[in-house]
Amino acid sequence: MIGMTRVWLCGVVVVGLSCAPLAARAQMESREAIQLQNEILSLRHDLEALQKAGGKGGSVLGSAKHTAPAANAASSDILTQLLDRVSLLEDQVRQLRGRVDELGNQVGQQNADLGKKIDDLGFRVDALEGGKHPAASAPAEAAEDKIPPSTSPPPAPLGTLPVPPPAPPAAAAAKDTAAAKEGAAAKEGAAKPAKPTADSLLQDGRAAFARHDYAGAEDAAEQALALKGAHAVDARFLLGQSLAAQRQFQKAALAFDDTYKAAPTGPHAPEALLGLADSLTAINAKPAACATLAKFAKEFPAARQGVRDRAQTLRQRAACG
Repeated sequence: MIGMTRVWLCGVVVVGLSCAPLAARAQMESREAIQLQNEILSLRHDLEALQKAGGKGGSVLGSAKHTAPAANAASSDILTQLLDRVSLLEDQVRQLRGRVDELGNQVGQQNADLGKKIDDLGFRVDALEGGKHPAASAPAEAAEDKIPPSTSPPPAPLGTLPVPPPAPPAAAAAKDTAAAKEGAAAKEGAAKPAKPTADSLLQDGRAAFARHDYAGAEDAAEQALALKGAHAVDARFLLGQSLAAQRQFQKAALAFDDTYKAAPTGPHAPEALLGLADSLTAINAKPAACATLAKFAKEFPAARQGVRDRAQTLRQRAACG
C-alpha cells in the first residue's frame, strides 16, 4: 500500500514537471531543451506503461489493492528509474536556467558599454562641430565670469595723438638700399659656388689628360665647348685628343675635322690634320688618311720638325705612295 502510494505521488510529480514548465522550455531553441523534451515524453510513456501494468480501470491507487506482489516489485524498479531520470532532468533544467541568466547578464553589460561608447562619440562629434556640450559649457561660463575688468587707460583724444618721426632723407635711404643689395649679393655669392669659366675648364681638362684621365678631359672639353666662345677651337682639339686616347676613333675624327674647319690657319690646324689622318687610319680609311696627309704637306710645309716626323710616320702606316 505504501509502495503504490509512492508510485502515485511520483507520477503526479512527473506529470507536474512535464506540464508546468513546458511552455517556458519550449522557448529554448537549443539541443539541451530538445533533449529534455524527449526525456519528458519518454517519462510519460513509462508512466502510461506503469498505469497499464496496474490495471486499466480506476486510478493507480485503487488498482494497487488488487495487484500481485510480483507486480509491486516491477513497479518499484520502474519507480526507481523514474526518480533517477527526474533528478537528472531537474539538474539539466537548472543548468539551462543558469546559462540563460548568464547570457542575459552579458547582453545587459554589452548594451551598457555600447551606450557609453555612443555617448562618448556624440560628445566628440559636438566638439569637432563647434557645439557646446552641457558638461563643457559650465566651466567656460565660469571662466568668463572670472575675467577681470580691463585696466587699460581710456583712449586719448584726437588732438593728443603722437606725431610720427620724420622720414629719412633720400640719400640715406638710397645708401641703405645699396648696402642691402651688396649684402644680399655677398650672401648669394657665398651660398652658390661660382660657375666655371672656359679657361678654368680647359686648364682642368689639360691637367686630366696629362695624368691619363681621358674621360675627365673629355668631360671638361665638352663643358667648355658648351659655353661657346673664343675657346671653342681649343675645346674641340682637346675633345679630339681625349677621344683618340680612348680609342673612339670615329668620334675623334669628327672632332679633329671640326677643329680644322673652325680655324684652318690656327695654331691647332696642323696637329688637327694629323689627328684626323691617324683616326682615319685606325678605322681602316687609308685613302682618306693619305689625302689628309697630302693636304697637310701642301698647307703646312714649314711646320716644326716634330710635327713633320709624325706626318711621315703616319704615311708609312697608311701605306701612302
